[in-house]
Amino acid sequence: MSRMKLTVVGLAVCLLLGVAGVATATAAGPARTTIKSTTSFKFKPNRYVQDGLRWAKDSYAVSSGGTVHVVNGDGSEGPHTLTVLAKKDVPKTVRTLFNCRACNQLTRAHGADPETEGPPRFNFLENGVGQDRSPDLDRPGDSGVTGQGRKGESIDFHVTARAGTTLYFICLIHPWMQSKIEVQ
Repeated sequence: MSRMKLTVVGLAVCLLLGVAGVATATAAGPARTTIKSTTSFKFKPNRYVQDGLRWAKDSYAVSSGGTVHVVNGDGSEGPHTLTVLAKKDVPKTVRTLFNCRACNQLTRAHGADPETEGPPRFNFLENGVGQDRSPDLDRPGDSGVTGQGRKGESIDFHVTARAGTTLYFICLIHPWMQSKIEVQ
């Protein structure tokens, strides 16, 4: 009788481990996520202008090994960059919004001329270094430009960050556009 109980207990443990494995596998993030810019605009005469240019969501999820697809969804305000920053470097005050040290450094790395609206020398940065191909998205300094500013232009990133990593990103051109990617 004890062998029978051991067999039943062993089968129950295997079944529970199998269910836990399926639950873990289904908890992974999507293999592909789309990050899209959006905009709105309103004003009250002699009071304020409210520019609603932003990323469509405050947080996105993607699985490690997945793809992040970035789309210029507004067209009138682009191009945009998806630029990963360390959480401590994300601008949090009006003073740092337009004079962010990390942002200025990465803008220079893209080869952008702040005196013109011309395209940058490099459309992509891998770990803060300019290049012509999309970087692996895994750390601060990874960046890409969506194009020349036409609605629908897009770029893709292969996500190599480990599951559990949070990638904080902004648009270097419009630094109030801030969001994060939860890698699962």
